[in-house]
Amino acid sequence: MLRGLIAFCVREPLITGVIAAVLIGFGLYATRHVPIDAIPNVGENQVIVFTAWPGRSPKDVEDQVTYPLSVALLAVPHAESVRGKSLFGYSFVQVTFSDDTDFYWARSRVAEQLGTVGAKLPEGVVPTLGPDATGLGQVLYYTLTPAEGMNLADLRSIQDFVVKYELQAVPGVSEVASVGGHVRQYQIEVDPDKLRFHNLPLDQLVDAVQKSNLDVGAKTVESGGMEFIIRGRGLLGADQSVEQAIKDIEQTVVRTSDGIPLRIEDIGGVQLGPEFRRGAIDLNGTEAVGGVVVMRFGENPRDVIERVKAKINQIEPSLSGVKINVVYDRTGLINETIGTLTESLLQEVLITAAVILFFLLHLRASLVVAITLPVAVLLAFIAMQISGIEANLMSLAGIAIAIGTMVDMGIIVSETIYDRLAEWEQAGRPGGSERRLELINESASEVAPAVVTAVMTTVISFLPVLMLTGRDYKLFAPLAWTKSFALIAALIVAVTLVPLLSRLLLQTSRWTRQRRLLGAFGMGCVSTAVAGGWLYWFAVDGNHLLALFAVAIISSIAGYWMLGERLRPTDQNPVSQLILRGYAPTLRFFLSRKGLFALLPTVVVVLGLGAWFGLPTVLRPFEQFASKLGADLNGVPGYVEFKHQMTGLESDDWIALDEGSWFYMPTLYPAASFSQAMEVLQTQDALIKEIPEVANVLGKIGRVESALDPAPTAMIETYVMLKPRDQWRDGMTGKQIWDKINAVATLPGVTPASPLQPIEGRVVMLQSGIKASMAIRIYGDSLEGLANASLDVAAQLKTIPQVDAATVNPDIVLGKPYVEFDVNRDAAARYGMSTMMVNQIVETALGGSNVTHTLEGRERYPVRIRYERHLRERLDELKRLPVVTHSGEVVPLSVLATMKTTWARRDQ
Repeated sequence: MLRGLIAFCVREPLITGVIAAVLIGFGLYATRHVPIDAIPNVGENQVIVFTAWPGRSPKDVEDQVTYPLSVALLAVPHAESVRGKSLFGYSFVQVTFSDDTDFYWARSRVAEQLGTVGAKLPEGVVPTLGPDATGLGQVLYYTLTPAEGMNLADLRSIQDFVVKYELQAVPGVSEVASVGGHVRQYQIEVDPDKLRFHNLPLDQLVDAVQKSNLDVGAKTVESGGMEFIIRGRGLLGADQSVEQAIKDIEQTVVRTSDGIPLRIEDIGGVQLGPEFRRGAIDLNGTEAVGGVVVMRFGENPRDVIERVKAKINQIEPSLSGVKINVVYDRTGLINETIGTLTESLLQEVLITAAVILFFLLHLRASLVVAITLPVAVLLAFIAMQISGIEANLMSLAGIAIAIGTMVDMGIIVSETIYDRLAEWEQAGRPGGSERRLELINESASEVAPAVVTAVMTTVISFLPVLMLTGRDYKLFAPLAWTKSFALIAALIVAVTLVPLLSRLLLQTSRWTRQRRLLGAFGMGCVSTAVAGGWLYWFAVDGNHLLALFAVAIISSIAGYWMLGERLRPTDQNPVSQLILRGYAPTLRFFLSRKGLFALLPTVVVVLGLGAWFGLPTVLRPFEQFASKLGADLNGVPGYVEFKHQMTGLESDDWIALDEGSWFYMPTLYPAASFSQAMEVLQTQDALIKEIPEVANVLGKIGRVESALDPAPTAMIETYVMLKPRDQWRDGMTGKQIWDKINAVATLPGVTPASPLQPIEGRVVMLQSGIKASMAIRIYGDSLEGLANASLDVAAQLKTIPQVDAATVNPDIVLGKPYVEFDVNRDAAARYGMSTMMVNQIVETALGGSNVTHTLEGRERYPVRIRYERHLRERLDELKRLPVVTHSGEVVPLSVLATMKTTWARRDQ
């Protein structure tokens, strides 16, 4: 079969050339359209169910939302695990599927299961699916730069109702999550003394506000042959005027007595204010408003980012002077990673061609091999495009490390053909052109089976890598696949294209000087045209006239040389003769001293094992044997120092990738308030920005409005973007910058952070849920026992010399103080109050309850009812708040409910 394939390719150059041209074109297309990212997507095949229950404690969320959902989702087909997490007001349930499960099939199965669990959840609680993205889908962070006179609330409105929707419509974007600033809220501040004066229960006030915000339709009326649509208007904010909306709320009638209306303005005030929030961002020490662009599953990150940036440039002029500032995106890292590997591939091709030229002194022979390398790489990209493997650090590394084996195949086939043709020409070309084709067929067929065997052996050796599972498979499988693709592509090229190129190029030239000059001119023109097309295809910026002129000169010189080359046997090649003169006596020397020569590979093996496992480990058996003989090798002068020169290679299960930025995640006291944590964040970011090598500092506290970010309130995440290395101070390294960040940002009550980078940090949190590269999990059946055990483990870790004691943080589960009101059912019943009514007092009067929304054009803002602020500031006064009961009596809250303070779980 191989012999027939080779014969066909050699005897049918036109068909073979057309097929090769089509494949090359498809390969170029694949290089432009294959998904490109910096690293493989190692996120789990996961579907997130997000449920909001505003104002509820983690304990309530866990018992009434997270647990029922988790139990119900255990029945989803192919679900490997179900993990729940409860935060203040939010529930996150992560359903992990096997890697071979289709992502969107898994989402549809989870959605079906959610339809059956709704009846088990509290009224008004609706679980929703998270975005169709993975944890590594957060590809771009941006902030809004305000125009003159704008505040954070104005910026947040622009973000929520303009920027977010525009960017969310970009192809490939799954979600744009808002964060920071203040959501505008109409706040009704109720005076409980006036409620008592007017004998008005709080639930009647809530009911009145809800009924004041309503539009109705009354079908149509015909008059004069025309049809009129009847509409009753009563929505708050319908005039799109803040002043009018406030006035409408103030004029809302709660009840009427003896023809005198009691309005909201009679029992409290109405004002604009910020809604309760659990997340914020900060840019260089100043609070900001922004968003996070989440890429849809399976999309090309670089293309999505470019489309988002194009949309930003398109909408900016319509934002009334507001500018969108892209603070962090993955484009730079992607381009640097791909550029580094592409440069390495190009250098390997050029070095290979130069080495072949040096040994054969024949430019066309080196050109045969040099052409096969890029063609084989293009074929590998076709396989990547078809199989859905993206171009990233690991997949391109597979091609890079395969270059040596790929070029070997071309060299073996081309040199075999070269030697046969050189001998044939030296013998006077017997048999003419027909015999020449037979020689090419015979030479290629002679070595093709050996080449196939070598390639298949290498490909099969990667099968264990393809049998890995989970994150290890996602990380290393792209390398195994692309190396296999590259080797098989090189094999195909070696047995099909190399014989054809040998037929066209490997022959002694008989051209005259004039024809050589004309051919060199034509080659220069063609090369210049190809180079110009390449620059246009890849959109390379800059003035390239000088480069194109250099290409024309070099290609013309090379063309003139090639058109005058002749084939010569290898034994007549000066380089080969020089190598043989040195190799023959060296070989005779070692063959006559076999024992001495055997020492060399033995020493190499021992040192290699020592470098891998460490010399102390490798030499331990020899030390034990020597001790039995009564000798102590450690007592030999210099022996201990020698064996500790090699202590073994450090191992890591993650890619040592320099992302050009740091991900700073310190730990705060678990019970820290939002305002206190925000103050710490702004102080840290301002101090970090003072470091000369830092370009920007984007800090986030709490969570963005996305199901992909289950971060508690006291969790700080800071992206520290560094300047280009040529702008760093002399002698500064990335590690020194990190140490400086930790030094300036470690404030009182804040523990130092472990060194992480943005993508690395995301991966660490995805796989383990922790925010450090190393952690110890402790299991038990008592929360208090787990807390004590974690403190003991932390104390022990701090005594280890290799551990930075400042970064050891016991992440205990206990830590959030609760103020709880236990309803006194008997007392409530005596005053005509149900448990729900009492709890409504606690929820609405103390915490504040959003009872309706205004509709201002396309914008919607909540309307909240709560007691006046000064009544809620002192914990010891809460139990004395007056409550108007349905029996008409006014009693303090302590009569209806018992107040107590406890410590409970901050999240589940």
